[in-house]
Amino acid sequence: MKKVNLKSFAVIASEAKQSNVLIFTGLLRAVALAMTIAVLLTACARKQYVVKSIEVTRVEMDSAWEPSTQTKMQTLVNSFQGKMTEETQKIIGTANRTLAKGKPQSLLTNFTADAMLDYASSLWGPVDFAVMNVGGIRNTMNKGNVSVGDMYEIYPFTNRLVLLELPGKAVKEFFDFVAEAGGEGLSKNIEVVIKDKSVESLKIGEKAVDENKIYRIATIDYLAEGNDGMTAFTKAVKVTDSNKLLRDIMIEYVKTLTAENKTIDAQLDNRIIIKK
Repeated sequence: MKKVNLKSFAVIASEAKQSNVLIFTGLLRAVALAMTIAVLLTACARKQYVVKSIEVTRVEMDSAWEPSTQTKMQTLVNSFQGKMTEETQKIIGTANRTLAKGKPQSLLTNFTADAMLDYASSLWGPVDFAVMNVGGIRNTMNKGNVSVGDMYEIYPFTNRLVLLELPGKAVKEFFDFVAEAGGEGLSKNIEVVIKDKSVESLKIGEKAVDENKIYRIATIDYLAEGNDGMTAFTKAVKVTDSNKLLRDIMIEYVKTLTAENKTIDAQLDNRIIIKK
């Protein structure tokens, strides 16, 4: 009878066992990968919603909804209304003259853009210029006392102050838009001459625009997104958000002027010149 080499048999059995383990492990990994992909695909799939029905109920606005019959709600409203009235009627400053908005430049847009520039510079260091759209200012600042409520009427939107870092080439594109639009709210240290809705000359800080330079511009988040025709701003290489509302900044700015015994005022200058 032929002798069986038990040692060789044991080695073969061990190798076979290892091979089976490797195959089984590989199968487990494949199954796990397949399940992961399936889960990811399911998670990434967009749900589709379909309107199946619409129900409408008519609620008649009659005497049942009068404040006199809704005493709890009216009491709550009155409590907030009293506090709001007290806050909005607070006088925070005085305007030397009536400041209105308009194009190509105006007292109110100049005042606003200059305040934005000053505040942004105190927050982020040197800023080249500031931009505020005329449409974002909704009321006139009348001569005399200025209240918190007045500031809410002038700056009603929840726009935040942001800092753009914009290449010089995009800066030129922005001023091409300003020329076409017939002006916008620009800060001091800008000198742009416009003729036939085109830029004839442009200086920032008394220097010609360098297309290879990155300019630091203070504006609002709404404009930084390219709204109101300012698409050039979407080419910014960096945007820094102050997370502070423009309205709150303007209220703080006016309060600071008052604390320094200064009044609200602005001048028309050569920041925007329209040649005929």
